[in-house]
Amino acid sequence: MDFQFPAINYLFMVAGITAVALAVISVNQSKSTMGRLWTAVMVSFSIWAFGELIANMGTTLAWQLGFQRLVYLGVVCAVTSWLLFAIHYAGHERWLSRSVLSLIFVIPVCSLVMTATLDMHSLLYSSADLVERDGYLVLQLEYGVGFWVQIIACSYLYTLLGSLLLIRASMHRPRIYRGQSVLISTAALMPFIPNVMYVVGVDLAGGFDPTSIFFVVSALLVTLAMQQFQFLTLTPMACELVFENINIAVITASMDDRISDANPAFIDIVKRDRSALIGLSLADVFRDSFDGRALFRETVRWQGRLTKKSDGRLFDVSCIPIIGFRKNKLGYLVLMNDVTLVQKALDEINRLAGGNLLRDKWQRSELQLDLPEIDPNERD
Repeated sequence: MDFQFPAINYLFMVAGITAVALAVISVNQSKSTMGRLWTAVMVSFSIWAFGELIANMGTTLAWQLGFQRLVYLGVVCAVTSWLLFAIHYAGHERWLSRSVLSLIFVIPVCSLVMTATLDMHSLLYSSADLVERDGYLVLQLEYGVGFWVQIIACSYLYTLLGSLLLIRASMHRPRIYRGQSVLISTAALMPFIPNVMYVVGVDLAGGFDPTSIFFVVSALLVTLAMQQFQFLTLTPMACELVFENINIAVITASMDDRISDANPAFIDIVKRDRSALIGLSLADVFRDSFDGRALFRETVRWQGRLTKKSDGRLFDVSCIPIIGFRKNKLGYLVLMNDVTLVQKALDEINRLAGGNLLRDKWQRSELQLDLPEIDPNERD
């Protein structure tokens, strides 16, 4: 059998290599379910692009039609992973009960079965032929009812639902996350228009399906989101419910100790923009603005006291883990309570008492006060 290599295959190659590279990057950042789902999206994109490349190289109907199975595997897995990723990103994991997951997977599984057995029926393609265009043999298809069910009820619906979830989530998140959601949503919608045009018969690329090529641009947008917002390593928290109104400083951090958000009280203390804090190491921020000699860290728990370098204010620091719907740790809250006035009062009582009884807050147990013991592990 002879082979062909149309010019568009170079673009398919670029798309496939880009998707593989992003999948590798995502693996290194996929500590959360959301990150692992995005890795699945990028792996599916690479299967899709390389499937198109290999299919276009053949000069027989059996070759090109046979490798449509690989293309469909990439397409179906990509849109399904995309919808699940969007649900997790929007914080709606609670939706994913067994019945809902079963419903989500019905059409994708049926589509893959239908594709694997396409030689035995005409549900997917009612007819398939090779035609010559610009010196290359191109697959010309007449679509069956199964194709329309798959592309409308799965490919288009899942892509649109996922994008709408991201857009809706961005409207209820702090402003820092909105640019992230817009970038990812644009990346998801970008291949939509050229795919519709190809399906209805508009010749955009000499008869070849150019949809996966547009994922090159999509991948670049996602790369920007990853680098600027670190969206796979930082779990977006629903901080709008508590952050804006609580009068003590609160920081949300991911499990790898990176700041994912901070409330106005903390921003006022450190005098830095919220956007500048996102993604920074919590230890580095503490080091820059506070004297942390009385601060201790046990695994991911910060405990102790910080002293503000500029004005000497004192803050007691404690941590509370953030537990997800499935009882997994998503990150933790760092609470900073201003105890400057309390410490001054204790120091004054100590001075009037003429002793060292209350010199240090950690020595208050010597007072024999009837205070309940608090087990710090009870919060874990």
